Amino acid sequence: MDEEFPISYQGVTPGIPVLTRNGEQFGFLEHVLEVPEEDVFEGIVVWVGGGSWADRRIQRDLSRGDLSAARRLEAFHPHNLRFVEADRVTAITVGYIRCDLDLSEAGALPPPTGAPVFYANAIDQARPTDRYGNQLYGGLFGRARWTREQ
Repeated sequence: MDEEFPISYQGVTPGIPVLTRNGEQFGFLEHVLEVPEEDVFEGIVVWVGGGSWADRRIQRDLSRGDLSAARRLEAFHPHNLRFVEADRVTAITVGYIRCDLDLSEAGALPPPTGAPVFYANAIDQARPTDRYGNQLYGGLFGRARWTREQ
């Protein structure tokens, strides 16, 4: 019952399943494309993967809010991302996103395109238990590491 509760695109949790119109899962939410300054929802980026352990790890990391681990794995498998336009998204709920697609249409979705996006992996986000002294490194140099999304 709670999974049916509709929510805004701004409140959706990355890592939730993305379903076809028939209820078949074809991936999970990687992130929402939006222009927050203008309150415009452009669509969603879906991780389609192949059901491997890496896919399950990315889904777990996204649902926990750990975007940096998912970004590292995306760099190795950018072909597993697909873009769904906002007009094809029919429902966003607490437990899933439903799209107006069948399974064959979902398989033919294009990967996201556009200008490169850069992400900061701030040293201050590193866990204090890291083995390689990230806390010391951040204190010495005091700046974030930037990576380019592939």
